[in-house]
Formats: sequence, structure tokens, C-alpha cells
Amino acid sequence: MGTDDSKRMSSHASRWLVAIVLLPPVIYSMFADNYLLFFAVILIVGGLTWWEFCNNLFGSERWGLLTLSLTGWLAVASGSYFYGPVGQSIGLVVALGLGAGYTMWALERETGPVLLNLLGRYALGHLYLSFLMSFFLLLKKTGSGSMWLIYLLLVTIAADTGAYYVGRKVGGPKLWTKISPNKTMSGLAGGTVAAMLVSCACNFFLSTSLLTLAILGLIMGLWGAAGDLFESAVKRAIDIKDSSNLLMGHGGFWDRLDSLLYNVVPVYVVADLIINAQ
Repeated sequence: MGTDDSKRMSSHASRWLVAIVLLPPVIYSMFADNYLLFFAVILIVGGLTWWEFCNNLFGSERWGLLTLSLTGWLAVASGSYFYGPVGQSIGLVVALGLGAGYTMWALERETGPVLLNLLGRYALGHLYLSFLMSFFLLLKKTGSGSMWLIYLLLVTIAADTGAYYVGRKVGGPKLWTKISPNKTMSGLAGGTVAAMLVSCACNFFLSTSLLTLAILGLIMGLWGAAGDLFESAVKRAIDIKDSSNLLMGHGGFWDRLDSLLYNVVPVYVVADLIINAQ
């Protein structure tokens, strides 16, 4: 067996090992009636993801920005937990306000270009990580929230798995070589088809029409891929391969959440529309 084949098998085994270790407690928190437990899990996962983001985009020595970022994430998550979408918005304003305060405090300590660069990255982090991550908390609060969370997980995993295997088997034209040289058009098509099929199969535990699920699966297959590409683009811009080594040498939480962060939004919108229509 060649070295490349051994590396691929190791990578594949690592994916499954990470899933076996992490998924049971996460899934348990999804189904638990104790909403506080799910809040705690999301808060911890979000905090670890923010640590990765800060370490890579601010530098490991900027503990002040890390503290502000985590405080802002706590504000967005707590607002979503206690007050829903309104609290989510208020929390985001608080988080961005902390960034404005840092700008005024650091104005005499940093040059203008450096300060604006840091502030832009801080704002990006809250709009991208804090805001999107808080939709998991909103989704849990909807009717059948646990089922919709499982649906989100199943369809996103199906899209990632379908893209991985079809892309390796079929190959063909690259999707976006400069951002992610290993992704192919065939992989995108395979992942989208897999997302649609699994989405429709979830009809047995979601009282939603097949047409709605098929369309939502199509959106998630494409939109989740966009989330993956966005994270890859950010990592390319700062010249890193993985966000961290927290997950046993196979990337970090940010690497595993890239598609989920994008897909949770359309799933929440559909779940909320269905509840309001009843």
C-alpha cells in the first residue's frame, strides 16, 4: 500500500473516530429536555471555535481580544437562549460594541491600519461565528427542535460524505482550485444529491412535505459547500491548513463546523415557518 493510500485511510479513520467520540454527548444534549445542557454544550463548542479563530487571526499573544471575543460570544448566546431572535440581535450589538470600545482604548497603542485590521477580523468573527452559532440555540427552541437538529446533522454529514466519495471516485473539473484544490464539481454534485436523498428520507420523523424537504436538501447541499469554501478561503488568506489540532490531529472545531454553520440558518427558517403556519 502506497504512502498516499495510507494517509487517506488514516484520515478516514480519524474522521470516524472523532465522530464516535464527539457525537454521542452532542446528540444526547439535542434530545435532552434540559435546554440548559444544550446551551452549555453550544457555549463550550462555540468558545473552543472562537479560541481557534482568535489564535489564527489575532495571534496567540492577544489575550485581550480573545477575552472580548469570548465575552461577546457569551452575550450573543445568552441573548438567544433567554430571549430568542430579539436577544440574539441585542447580544450581537453588545459584542460589536465591545469591539468599538477596544478600538477607542487601543487607539494610542496600535497604528491605524493594524487596529482597523484587527477590528475587521473581530467583527467578522461575531457575524460569522457568534451569530451563526447562535442559530443552533434558536433551532432547539422551535417545535420539534430536537428532530430538526438531528435532521441538520444527518443532511450535512450526508452532503460531506457524498462529496468526499464521489469526488474521489469520479474526479473531473476542480470546483475552485485556488481556494480548495481537492474539491471537484463531481463532488459538489454527489454531495448535493446525497443531501436531497437523506433530506427526503427524514420525512418519516418530520411532518413536512417531500417537496419542502427536497428543496431544503438542495439548498443545504449547495449552501453547506459554500460554508466549507468560505472557511477554506479564510485559512488560505492566513496560510494555515487546519484551524487547530484539538480533534486528534485532524483539524479543529472550526474545520468540522464550517458547513453546519451555514446550513443551520435555512433549517431554522423552514422550521420556524412551519411552526408559525400551524
